Amino acid sequence: MTGSSISSYFVGVSGGLTMSLIAFSIVFIVIVGLMLVMMGMKHVCSAIDNMGKPKPAATAQPSPAPAAPAAPAPAAPAAAVSADDDELLAVISAAIMAACGSTARVVAFSPVKAPAPTAWKNVGRLQNTEGC
Repeated sequence: MTGSSISSYFVGVSGGLTMSLIAFSIVFIVIVGLMLVMMGMKHVCSAIDNMGKPKPAATAQPSPAPAAPAAPAPAAPAAAVSADDDELLAVISAAIMAACGSTARVVAFSPVKAPAPTAWKNVGRLQNTEGC
């Protein structure tokens, strides 16, 4: 063997630049490979999810919701709140049905109360807005 080894190619500024180019190339090749694997898995998973579902023959038009019966004049604000609640329940049910399928069912809902403000939360908000 002669005195030449592979390490002799990576000496000096040109050797450092060559080594950096090789290292960055390997990193980007691995990142692109992982991206392709994730994209492929998305297609495989969607194919597996759609395997058990029958294809719909035609899209059905949703039937309009029945109109609420007219309420007496003094109870009008309460009826409006009830109509809003019914509409909100319909929207929540439709969103859950779109995400989970027709097997999901909303039985009831109630608004979530915001947690009480504490000194820790205030300090956290203050630190986030300072830009430190």
